[in-house]
Amino acid sequence: MWRRCRPVAGSSEALTPEEVFDHDPVALAIHDEIRRTLLRLDGVRVRVTRSQVGFRRDRAFAMLWRPGRYVASDVPVVLSVALPRALQSARLKQVVKPSAGTWMHHLELRDVTDIDDEVRGWLVEAWAAATGAGQPRVERPASRRATGTRNGEHET
Repeated sequence: MWRRCRPVAGSSEALTPEEVFDHDPVALAIHDEIRRTLLRLDGVRVRVTRSQVGFRRDRAFAMLWRPGRYVASDVPVVLSVALPRALQSARLKQVVKPSAGTWMHHLELRDVTDIDDEVRGWLVEAWAAATGAGQPRVERPASRRATGTRNGEHET
């Protein structure tokens, strides 16, 4: 079980990914695989809110959420990835441009096997774009642990 994050401003309790995904084993396995992929990258912080698990660097770049909370859906998890360009892929459920220079890509994930090299590549690209230009890609050892929390986020 993941440790609890500090409460987000305005909320009364800390949340865990298990609570976000209603203890669904498929959704949690998908979350765990995405989390393992992203926490190998430098500077990734995780923020758990009532509606999603977000991954940030200088800004948010990937979010996992449960569509069944908002619409009738049997999809366990949707991965939303923010990129400075629009991806062209039949795998994407929806691509929208919420602001100048940002394209949000929504991918339905039904099984952990949906997280392949293409998806991992999109996540790394989003991570690289979520900070100042010229930042090199740095991977950190899997054994590195949290050093503290900030604004409901933690680094693991």
